[in-house]
Amino acid sequence: MSKRKIIHVIGGGELGGAEYHILDLSQLMDKSQFEVTVICFYNSAFAKELRDRNIRVMVLDQYHRFDPRLVHSLKRTFQEEKPDIIHSHGVKANFACRLAARFFPHIPLVTTVHSNLRFDYPNRLSYFLASRLEFWTRKYSHHFIVVSDTIKKILVSEGVAPERVTRVYNGISIEKLQVDETMEDVRKDLGLPHDVFLVGNVSRFVPVKGLPDLIEALVLLSASYPKVHWLAVGDGPEREVLQRLAEEKKLVHRVHFLGYRRDVARCLTAMNAYVSSSYSEGLPLSVLQAMALRKPVISTLVGGLAEFLKDKHNGLAVETHHPGQIAEAIIQLINNDELKDQITANAYHTVCEQFTLQQMVKRTEQLYEQLIRQGETK
Repeated sequence: MSKRKIIHVIGGGELGGAEYHILDLSQLMDKSQFEVTVICFYNSAFAKELRDRNIRVMVLDQYHRFDPRLVHSLKRTFQEEKPDIIHSHGVKANFACRLAARFFPHIPLVTTVHSNLRFDYPNRLSYFLASRLEFWTRKYSHHFIVVSDTIKKILVSEGVAPERVTRVYNGISIEKLQVDETMEDVRKDLGLPHDVFLVGNVSRFVPVKGLPDLIEALVLLSASYPKVHWLAVGDGPEREVLQRLAEEKKLVHRVHFLGYRRDVARCLTAMNAYVSSSYSEGLPLSVLQAMALRKPVISTLVGGLAEFLKDKHNGLAVETHHPGQIAEAIIQLINNDELKDQITANAYHTVCEQFTLQQMVKRTEQLYEQLIRQGETK
């Protein structure tokens, strides 16, 4: 049997969770059975990462946002490549792919929904336009993959038939996360203070991540716990806002902005605890990575997080928009080693049992084969 040809399509303007998801899938799928190509619309960090990993990439960066010529270019590419599966990620890629794939109804078009669209667009007009583009074209996707049951419920409530939706949890490679350096060595290399309780976060700097709540939590801890610092790993449109807020609160020396980093595991190694203050999530890889590295996690119970993170079992749960609860959870970790050890041990087992990369890749391969066989029998 010839190899199954898979084409992933994504905007790829930044390196976020969806991009890393594609990188992992592309690299780890059975190469004797599948041949993967990635199409993206920006010749930026994601395209470079694909090339560095020897993953075939095609960049269609000559078109402006929602340029109709992009649809024609995709149509021509699908015609030339003759894929067995087209797999889209993100509103722009979904919209263009669906319009192009209409001409190839025999090719299954799969869409992965990584997050709740409503929280991806805080601006009401932007959300309205994005949601219309998404809803108007959903009928052209044969099947949807969601990263949590919460997102499946949202799709079904919006009219997608349950049998067209499959939940495949995100996965991580625990082995590749292991770092040979000590916390002290990593902190020294990154220019971080060695004698502080360092809480950290790895994310895009966008409003939905609730990062100002972390700064407010530091304010609440200032008097009694001045040695609690925040390591902010990532970048995005909210970076300047957060930096100004840190200055206003006189916390510049306690908030460390590292920017975008490829050595996420090393950054996590430098932390004493991980905090996710998001208002909405699909299933964040960084939380799973922190748990796999036995870092205690403090998190809001949003999206897929609510499906596996249990308060005082494998993490500490806090409500959204509650800096005070984040501060209280940090104090618990500082003062209760027994609780911290219990949480980290249980969290590690959770990841091993439910969220390995191998499980994610296998389930995706099985779904591809199922959809291809269904298409062949029609």
